[in-house]
Amino acid sequence: MTIGPAEEDGPDRILQVPSHLPTAVRRVVPITYLSPLLAIIAGIVHASIAPVIVIAGARPNLMLVAVVLVTAFAGFLPGITWAFVGGLTVNLLVGEPLGSVPLVLLVVAALVAGAQRLIGRTVWVLPIAAAFLGSIVADAVGLALSQLVTDAPAAGWPSDVMVSAAVLNAVTTTIFLLPARAIAARTVPDETATAW
Repeated sequence: MTIGPAEEDGPDRILQVPSHLPTAVRRVVPITYLSPLLAIIAGIVHASIAPVIVIAGARPNLMLVAVVLVTAFAGFLPGITWAFVGGLTVNLLVGEPLGSVPLVLLVVAALVAGAQRLIGRTVWVLPIAAAFLGSIVADAVGLALSQLVTDAPAAGWPSDVMVSAAVLNAVTTTIFLLPARAIAARTVPDETATAW
């Protein structure tokens, strides 16, 4: 690692990572104070708009779409920040069992990051496929968690509603894909960034 000369030691010192390290080590996206605030705003928007919108018997999960896009374009650390903070905001505003929404969104962020690690950064395909599969996983885990904490008898799995919600979330992700990519290109440092 390269650190500036001794006379430049102080709070503005920049730590540089050598270029021979792997890309995963060199690519560090700092979490700013704005990221959790935006996640809270996204959670409020989801809690106020998503229950009203019903298309083909399914409701869009705007917070899931936001977590998928943030994780796909900014990385795992911002993705789990959005999943936890936005999910907790949604959880406090909607009548879900406490902690279930952040848990489900953290699982989705981990799946997106894992898929990125396995198949690479396929910019157009990965977020759409992740929103579809993540929606099914989120609905299944959310349904299982709600059955664990309630005394109601176990109901059947509404697979038709889960699939239509997954399609709706994939379409919503497709709509927001270009704006999210444009925002990420301006705010997220590229893989050759050296400032921590």
